[in-house]
Amino acid sequence: ATLSLIMSALSLKCSDCGTQLKNAEEAKLHNENTGHSNFEESTEAVLQLVCKECGKPCRSETEKQMHMQRNPGHTEYVDATAGAGPVDYTIKKDDPMDLDDDMRKAIKAATGKDPAAAPAKKEPLAESGPKERVTDKVNKEIMTQLTEMGFPEVRAEKGLWLTGNESLENAINWLGEHGDDADIDVPLEIDPASIKSKLSKEEQQKLLDERLAKMRADKVKSDKDLEKQQELGRIQMNKELNEALKKQKEQEEKLEIEKTKRAKDQDKIHRDRIKAKLEQDRLERLAAKGIKPEEAAAAAKADKPVDPFKEKKLALSSKLRDIIGFHRNDPATPNPATKAMETANKYVENIVNNPTEEKFRAINLENAAFQRLVGAKKGGLAMMTAIGFVEQDGKLALTEIDAEWLKVATGELQVAAKRGPFY
Repeated sequence: ATLSLIMSALSLKCSDCGTQLKNAEEAKLHNENTGHSNFEESTEAVLQLVCKECGKPCRSETEKQMHMQRNPGHTEYVDATAGAGPVDYTIKKDDPMDLDDDMRKAIKAATGKDPAAAPAKKEPLAESGPKERVTDKVNKEIMTQLTEMGFPEVRAEKGLWLTGNESLENAINWLGEHGDDADIDVPLEIDPASIKSKLSKEEQQKLLDERLAKMRADKVKSDKDLEKQQELGRIQMNKELNEALKKQKEQEEKLEIEKTKRAKDQDKIHRDRIKAKLEQDRLERLAAKGIKPEEAAAAAKADKPVDPFKEKKLALSSKLRDIIGFHRNDPATPNPATKAMETANKYVENIVNNPTEEKFRAINLENAAFQRLVGAKKGGLAMMTAIGFVEQDGKLALTEIDAEWLKVATGELQVAAKRGPFY
């Protein structure tokens, strides 16, 4: 490529020295000052990024990255591209950075430092003892790998030592970054006294054991804290779950009571309709025979005996319908209500058949069989109370025995157990 390159690219680059140039005018000036005539198009824009730490202007992002790699800590830059003029490539003896006056002023305004100012003198270092090459101190295995890859011995030992003497990859990366350093082929010498002594294997193992013990102790503590938090979480979750189940059970019981009540109301309406129909049929038959209703009622009342257990039967029938309704939809076979009524009937029959035996007249409320079949069932205790049992000292006792009533009760229990929902 020559100075007649097409000007559509973002910049020009000198193939001889790698300098990034804005345009043909800068390329021509560069040619006059350096004698370099080989240029190529570049897609990288020419910038003026001034390092705040040292004032060096970088003409591209690539140059900025290289400067940061070679100078750790030089990470802040000022973009002075807008005010930058053409670069004067004439070497000035009094300006080691080779900057024109405008650029030097821009750098000084941006960083507060004069790039042409002489660097501050450093205090002389204390004299050290005789220095030695690091040849005998580098990792022999990695050193062999580097030399087998083609790296010169001096460069290999320098790259390996300066990257910690432990990693082949780090050494190769360092050599790639510093391959163009002026002193890359100068042997590296160090003061033996500056080398930190390494721990013995026993000391390393002891340090490792101490660290592992601390890690284990921290892990145990962390596990205990986590277990404690999880336990608290489980307790809270169980509490909330129990509350939710309690509310759900209360709601279900409320709905069941309402459902039973509606069913009883419907049954009553149905029975009333049947009674009304039967009464109508009866009156029609009497009318057909020429008998007045009031005459028939008086005759029936005179002939009908008085039922001494009417109230008790009504109370027992009501409780039997309750327990049947409570367990109407229970899928168990036999139905819990049927089993409870059959068990109650068995208790009553034992008393009827053995009226003098005290053991049949009292039932222990804590008896497992009684609780499973009757006591724990909804409506079970109310049914036993309607039969005549009363609670005394942890027992259900039949204090007064009326054999006639007990026979009537067994009859009702048997009918209810047989008919179930149709009782």
